[in-house]
Amino acid sequence: MSRRAALLAATALALAAAPARAGVRPAYGGVLRLAVPGAPRSPDPARAEDPADVLAVRATAGALLEVDAAGRLAPGVLAEVPTPAEDGRTWRLRVRPGLRTAAGAPITAADVAAALARLLSFGAASPHAWMALPLDGAAEVLDGRGERPAGLRVDSDAELTLTLAFPLPELPWLLALHPCAIRGAGPFAPSPEATPGATRFVANAGHPRGRPYLDAIELVASDARPAARRLERGALDAVIRPEAAGDGAVDLPPRAATIAALNGRRLGGGAAAVRRALAALDRGELARRFVRGPAAPLPTLLGPGAPASDADLGGPATPPPPPPRVRVLVPDDPDQRGLAARVQVKLFDAGVHAVLEPADPPRFAARLRAGDYDVALVTVSIPSWSPPLAAGAIAFAVRGAAEARRAMASLAGQAGEPLAVRARTLTRELDVVPLVASGLRLTARREVQALLPALEGRGELGDTWLLGGGAAAP
Repeated sequence: MSRRAALLAATALALAAAPARAGVRPAYGGVLRLAVPGAPRSPDPARAEDPADVLAVRATAGALLEVDAAGRLAPGVLAEVPTPAEDGRTWRLRVRPGLRTAAGAPITAADVAAALARLLSFGAASPHAWMALPLDGAAEVLDGRGERPAGLRVDSDAELTLTLAFPLPELPWLLALHPCAIRGAGPFAPSPEATPGATRFVANAGHPRGRPYLDAIELVASDARPAARRLERGALDAVIRPEAAGDGAVDLPPRAATIAALNGRRLGGGAAAVRRALAALDRGELARRFVRGPAAPLPTLLGPGAPASDADLGGPATPPPPPPRVRVLVPDDPDQRGLAARVQVKLFDAGVHAVLEPADPPRFAARLRAGDYDVALVTVSIPSWSPPLAAGAIAFAVRGAAEARRAMASLAGQAGEPLAVRARTLTRELDVVPLVASGLRLTARREVQALLPALEGRGELGDTWLLGGGAAAP
């Protein structure tokens, strides 16, 4: 589908960020100046987690599968939405013919295979390695015992075959996520010219859906107050931050989960008392008062909209007392300090003497992997709330590859009460207590059109356009 046809369909469904003026149709031109919490560091799909990096990937990389305005999967780099063979483990992927990167290089099945294999190339430090774990042989690659998963086979320039270690009906939704995208195949390309104070991406005229409406996108790192002032006076077009930058701010879907992970070996018999104290926390209060930006209680691993769990927390009805001191590993991050301090106070009220131990990101990750904590407050990037995918991300972050693979296999293809039962069991086995889900807010000038669907994952940045930036009445 062409860009114009796709956007007109989206407009018909009233899914644009704001309704366009009557009688004005999308047109080309203009630069979208977008403030973000920090400057992009790398547009590498396999490593992008921060908002600016994810935006850079969404601008410059081509999704294997896209999600249309109605929330349905649609072809992207892949020619069709794949379906599994009868065994549920074998998937044949076909690349759309004639695709090229912004630099003019052809895109083949080997590029798709390389993108999927790259998810494993950073070892335990890879934030999205869990996405490749369903592939047969992925564990051997992650352990350094292989270069490419045995379940990843290139059959020709146009086709490749994925063989999974377990059935995963949700695989197409996984393939639609940004870490699987093809670098250089997006609607924009990095600008060859430096722009002071901004990272600039220019229109890719050779994009298969057609040239994007905007001439360029500029990402500007900005704190909250300067961003709000610049937006008000028209020096910015939109702001994506935890805080609202003016009237009309819209909450974006939550893309992070904060989880309390317990170390049962360290806590010993006192683990049950600590677990119950954590489970009794008022998650609604944490979300409303102690998270910067939009947040929601996270009662289970199934996402913020799931009903509260009545899971058996394990241990005797009257558990032994907690240890005299409980060391709580927390990120040394301003966004997490208020939440961590509130958890500490409420644990104390429940008879648990918690001592917060902030650590910078490298030290935090090292201590988490080594089990050097009694309780750890872990914030996990959640690209999708599909149950097996969200559980895989959480399990990988707090327990490693083997548990992530088991978590995905356990919830794959489940729904209704069987899903809820398995999720409760998985929560006990991982020994985690979900706390809150959090996200960002979009504040945009009324001239910005069709940006919200792109940020929600129901479109692409190439569909965004500006009133007054070339738009003309029919």
